Amino acid sequence: MSESKIEVLADILHKDNIVEFFHKDFYYEIFTSADNGFVVNLYTSDERDEDEELIEANMIDGGLCSGSQKDAIGFML
Repeated sequence: MSESKIEVLADILHKDNIVEFFHKDFYYEIFTSADNGFVVNLYTSDERDEDEELIEANMIDGGLCSGSQKDAIGFML
């Protein structure tokens, strides 16, 4: 992913406290953690349930990034 694309996504995360995007056949959900840092979740699809939540069964990885918005974007790329 290009540096400029990472910066755009980091700006969205800073402004909206959440960003979602596809990259290399995976769907990323990154949002500000209630505790500290950012939660980064990686899914096989962007399929959602009846409440418009991403389907947890499609999650293949996740973690907490304690760095900046830019660090969170690059965390699992």
